[in-house]
Amino acid sequence: MKLIQNRKLFKITLLFLFLIPFGLGGCSLVDMMQEEPLPTRTPLPEINLTVLPTLPTLPPSIPTETPEPEALVQFSTGGDLFLRELPEQLPGKGSQQVSFAGTVAEAAGHSYRVRHASGVVYAVTCDDFCFYVNRQKHLTNPEDIKEGTRVLVFGVSTAEDASKINADAIAADLPETKVSASDRSDLSTLPYPFKLYEYELKSSPSLNPLALSPLEGSLEQNLKDRLQAVLSNRTNYIYGYYGETYSSSLEYGETHNRDPLYPTRAHCLVQSNAYTFYDFWFPYVQSPYFQSWGIMSYGGDWYLPIRMTVDIDPDPLVSELIYSDRTIMSQLNFDRTYGYYRSFGFSILSDNLFYFFENEKGYGFSLNRVNFDLGFDEIPFGMVDRYQELNPFFADDFISFLGRRGETWYYVELKAEVPENQGYYW
Repeated sequence: MKLIQNRKLFKITLLFLFLIPFGLGGCSLVDMMQEEPLPTRTPLPEINLTVLPTLPTLPPSIPTETPEPEALVQFSTGGDLFLRELPEQLPGKGSQQVSFAGTVAEAAGHSYRVRHASGVVYAVTCDDFCFYVNRQKHLTNPEDIKEGTRVLVFGVSTAEDASKINADAIAADLPETKVSASDRSDLSTLPYPFKLYEYELKSSPSLNPLALSPLEGSLEQNLKDRLQAVLSNRTNYIYGYYGETYSSSLEYGETHNRDPLYPTRAHCLVQSNAYTFYDFWFPYVQSPYFQSWGIMSYGGDWYLPIRMTVDIDPDPLVSELIYSDRTIMSQLNFDRTYGYYRSFGFSILSDNLFYFFENEKGYGFSLNRVNFDLGFDEIPFGMVDRYQELNPFFADDFISFLGRRGETWYYVELKAEVPENQGYYW
């Protein structure tokens, strides 16, 4: 019994000795916690709404109607440029948009020395992507611009010298060129199997819908029949001889495609199998005019027609456009090389290269690079909005278009007609 009691006493003594340090340390721990009490709530910083950054505004949940800029554009080509007072923009520094009137003091090719009324002489260069118009805004022959010719220059001063101007367009005080009957080609020489039919109209075409009034008969069935024709063959001509595929990047309306040293021009890339091998800058302002007719390959060359536009009114709220079409053929200025004012409407007609052109003889068309002058004063092309019905109609074996000589309008059809019973014999 005494041994058991002694054992209990011994265990109690050990337990007491073991708890003594925890009791003493516990007092010290309590004192420390009381010095920095735990918070019962985390305070939030106050937000000053007056100094918050402006957040981007999201588009409305209900879409709003977008106005059509085409309805505000006038397509009239009338108006004498030299009977008006267009505001001038004289260059004060390099890389600055300019427009001014002057007189040619010296002409050499596409380079000119133009004397302003102030007496300052500017060196003006009209490069591959510059074009010429007369006082009625119609394209004109640059060879007629000589010493003493009054001109309007639209372009940009060069970065290194404000007195040197890279022109986008030059308007020359030249008379309107009259097309004569002798300027027309002998259309009996059209290659087989092409035939051309020309119908004189009593009056100008009526629009929306297109209606034509010929001197004889009716053209209603012609307009219906052409809608049954399709343009499918042209897409086969985006390939070159060796299978390369051509394409072009036309996002030149974007800000990043604007040259800071040439603010009136925009950038275009030509690619082959996704490899960029040609790029250029050309005059372009935002407008509803068509931008490109597309790129295609034929006979070992590729063709890219573009539309160059220049706003001749410096008022940012007013746009008055002059324009021309320019075709690049395998990195070459096709129009200047072959004597055209412009070329446009490239397509494939019965496996033949087709396009319209304008030169000193008026308007015509070409088949496999053989020109046929029609003696037209106008062939509408690239029109938009309510005027788009005036554009040519393209199909694989058929093209129709409207032309004007003086005040008289014509409806024209060019067909590849192969007799149904013609075949091949083996």
